[in-house]
Amino acid sequence: MVRHYDLSDKDDWITPPELIDDIQRAVTIDIDPCAHEQTSHGTVNLRLEDGDDGLEADWVDETDVDNPVAYVNPPFSYKTEWLQKVVEERQNGLQTAIVVTPDGTDVISWYHGYIAKHSTVQCFCKGRVSYVEDGEKAGSPTFGTMITVFGDCPPELLDVLNEWGQVVKTIESADAIA
Repeated sequence: MVRHYDLSDKDDWITPPELIDDIQRAVTIDIDPCAHEQTSHGTVNLRLEDGDDGLEADWVDETDVDNPVAYVNPPFSYKTEWLQKVVEERQNGLQTAIVVTPDGTDVISWYHGYIAKHSTVQCFCKGRVSYVEDGEKAGSPTFGTMITVFGDCPPELLDVLNEWGQVVKTIESADAIA
């Protein structure tokens, strides 16, 4: 089943190339389950425009690698659904998910329900991130950006995140994913 999202122009924030380059310097991205038509960050890129629905796909099965790494920059108005999917995919064998969201730590539903409860590392970006539109830098959103790691965070990725902002490691709790 292909979902048809009602996305506004302000909902589709394309990751700046310098952020992706820095992340890919640290880890290999195996799948981008919500790739934009103008991006190709992973070996596998699922695009709604191509009839792919990353919320329905099995990310681990879509890749042909052991311990896959996903990069997820979802439409921000659908972040809850994508964060829920990240948690499910981690339970299904996804090694690492790197997720870009607004930095709204006050939101119980998606931040406290998924990020605070299940992530291993959170990076609160310095200043406002300049996203991309039609291949060129676009304006920044009116909110800050957070890069969250679910699962393994190798030292090289931690170093990259430290370059981008303030990094917080989650203390494991009984509710955290093993």
